[in-house]
Amino acid sequence: AVGTAVSYCVGASLMFLAYRKNEILTPKGCPLHFQKNLAKRCLRIGIPIAMERLSACLGQVVFVSMVAKMGTLPLATHSIAITAEQAFYIPGYGMQAAASTMGGNALGEGKPEKFQLTARYILTIAVFLMTVTGGLLFTFPEAVMSVFTKDAQVIASGAVILRIVAVSEPLFAVLIILEGLFHGIGDTKVPFLLSVFSMWGVRIFGSYLCLHLFQGGLEALWYCMVADNVIRSFLLSCRYIRGSWKKQFL
Repeated sequence: AVGTAVSYCVGASLMFLAYRKNEILTPKGCPLHFQKNLAKRCLRIGIPIAMERLSACLGQVVFVSMVAKMGTLPLATHSIAITAEQAFYIPGYGMQAAASTMGGNALGEGKPEKFQLTARYILTIAVFLMTVTGGLLFTFPEAVMSVFTKDAQVIASGAVILRIVAVSEPLFAVLIILEGLFHGIGDTKVPFLLSVFSMWGVRIFGSYLCLHLFQGGLEALWYCMVADNVIRSFLLSCRYIRGSWKKQFL
């Protein structure tokens, strides 16, 4: 915890120095004046994202509490498998940053065709990368788990659930990129609502039913987690393809 806190402080300090030295971003020589319209726009875009993160974090807490009630072994397996999986979807989040930045640039330039082309290229790259990483995760789950633990039971159980989530990695890539594209152009309200519905209506409620009604195990909860990602990917894809958002944002 101390190491994490120190890293945050050091990282923030270095980022602030980079911010001051950047010729485009530096606040030097620019007096601060409150602009109501700009502040309202910042809040309109930022509040839904903040609420989405809050909803997701609370959902994760509830989800982990369900796993914890199953015992020490399932909790250890879940925690290690989550950590292991993160290493395999990091490329998707790298592409998400590119999608948000380039999508916002295309909007600022007033070029909707550039936005569409950007979306197509980044989606293709992200899906390809996460198909490869998902394939590796599906093929070598035991080796991945063994990096974090030597417990044979945890490795065996973790390998099963990693194979479950590995199959959904390409669709998770679609979810990540579309979310980044919508955020990049300031379309944050609908993705927030879809995220809340999917997290609480699919993952949490589905896990509750599996755990208490059907007496399912850790695998059932991970199926619910995968279903959450797949359904949100489908909903965002439908919204993107329908294109009704273009009139307001492009």
